[in-house]
Amino acid sequence: MNNSFIILIAIILTLFLDKFHKPIKAFSNPSYVYTDGTHFALEGKPFYLNGFNSYWLMYMASDPSTRNKVTTTFQQASKYGMNVARTWAFTDGGSRPLQSSPGVYNEQMFEGLDFVISEAQKYGIHLILGLVNNYTLARTLTISIYVVLTRVNTITKVAYKDDPTILAWELMNEARCPSDLSGKTIQNWITEMAAYLKSIDKNHLLEIGLEGFYGDNKKQYNPNNLEPGTNFISNNQIWEIDFTTIHIYPDQWLQPGTSPEDQDKWASQWIQAHIDDSKLLKKPLLIAEFGKSSSTPGYNVTMRDNYFGKIYGTIFNCAKYGGPCGGGLFWQLLAQDMDNFGDSYAVVLQLSPSTDRVIALQSLRLSKLLEYKNRF
Repeated sequence: MNNSFIILIAIILTLFLDKFHKPIKAFSNPSYVYTDGTHFALEGKPFYLNGFNSYWLMYMASDPSTRNKVTTTFQQASKYGMNVARTWAFTDGGSRPLQSSPGVYNEQMFEGLDFVISEAQKYGIHLILGLVNNYTLARTLTISIYVVLTRVNTITKVAYKDDPTILAWELMNEARCPSDLSGKTIQNWITEMAAYLKSIDKNHLLEIGLEGFYGDNKKQYNPNNLEPGTNFISNNQIWEIDFTTIHIYPDQWLQPGTSPEDQDKWASQWIQAHIDDSKLLKKPLLIAEFGKSSSTPGYNVTMRDNYFGKIYGTIFNCAKYGGPCGGGLFWQLLAQDMDNFGDSYAVVLQLSPSTDRVIALQSLRLSKLLEYKNRF
């Protein structure tokens, strides 16, 4: 065979293979987190998520006298290597709602959210912002989507839709529609809202806010036969949805009296089922909420630390071997002296040195994994 022809073939193969070896960027701007197949990526490299939930950030930031709670929380999170926070870009009722009625917004609350985004940027924290809390309110979400996404931050002077500090939008926290167990209503709603959001903002990722419940022929995998009118498979097949999410609350979902050991076993099975399905969906998976309740029989901080360690271990091993689970966010992180915002899952870093170490270890392991993968 002619040597020139062999060289030509070699060059073509090299270019062809190189094209498919490198991450395929979903967005033109490399400063945004994007998806590369079943993985998260940033600036051409894998991106692993280790972070927390703090629903209250906007509320506390809207009052200048309590803004320091937000700053302290981001400082502490950054200290232990966390890089993602999930929080609300809405408030339901109360004395300080973001939206008091359709189309009527509270500027003080919006300035609080401006501060949250600005502070997150300072401390290297990406944000997942939830847009609404339940299906009843979600029916008027198109108004909120437009107003929130096009909001220009009064501090950074950058529109939310153009700010890479925001990792993703979440359509609805713990999306459910119990009024239609067939799943058709929520499927149609997600399809409509996702298309509308992406027509405004093509830079950011989008997820639904699902807990992971199945429909159709996989309902038997749902804990305690729960049927919330959602379907992890078909909901996440919608083109505009970029990654899948699950929540893990065996203490709430399983039969009363289920032992902590059986709860942990079920949690592992729940994660693995959704890892397998996210592979088939060809989308990354985020464990968006998990925690250990202090109401668990026999609870102590060591029990929580061990549970966090198991969840983190599953995430790390999945990432290590190229699986779709790209990270986890525990519920929930509080600053000190915030008892009124707490629940049985609350973690206060300054008061939990052993939990701090578990979280920091996960951050370190994922950082080392990133270093290793970047060599190749």
